[in-house]
Amino acid sequence: MSALLEQVSHMHLLGVAVGSGLGAIVRAAVDRAVVRRHGATRLPWATLSVNVLGSLLLGLVLAIGALPTFAAPPAGAQEVARTLHLVVGTGFCGGLTTFSTYSVESFLLLLERRRAAAVGYAALTMGLGMAAVILGTSLGGAVG
Repeated sequence: MSALLEQVSHMHLLGVAVGSGLGAIVRAAVDRAVVRRHGATRLPWATLSVNVLGSLLLGLVLAIGALPTFAAPPAGAQEVARTLHLVVGTGFCGGLTTFSTYSVESFLLLLERRRAAAVGYAALTMGLGMAAVILGTSLGGAVG
């Protein structure tokens, strides 16, 4: 843990903490909105939604931080990209998305003997998540 603290500034750690808190708030708000709009559903649409949204956003962060430049990058550009990745990517997206909830919900579908729903949910999550990352990196590339 001390090696990590040596590589990341205290302001970066604070940014990750704030970002993850905001991501968790957004995740809870999406969950409430989905339940309020559709009631309790048999499939975990709120978790699917935040995981796909987080994948899209992380794809954008990846693309923006890794944009190729043909000239020397402006002073501080690498530090800005690193900060963006830590605060938005690690912090916000980490607080927004939830692999553990996805895993538990998939397991609960199996316990309910809803194997097709569990497999479909897993495939949908992975497929849409990958598509969202691809879209995010494409959009991020268009920005640069």
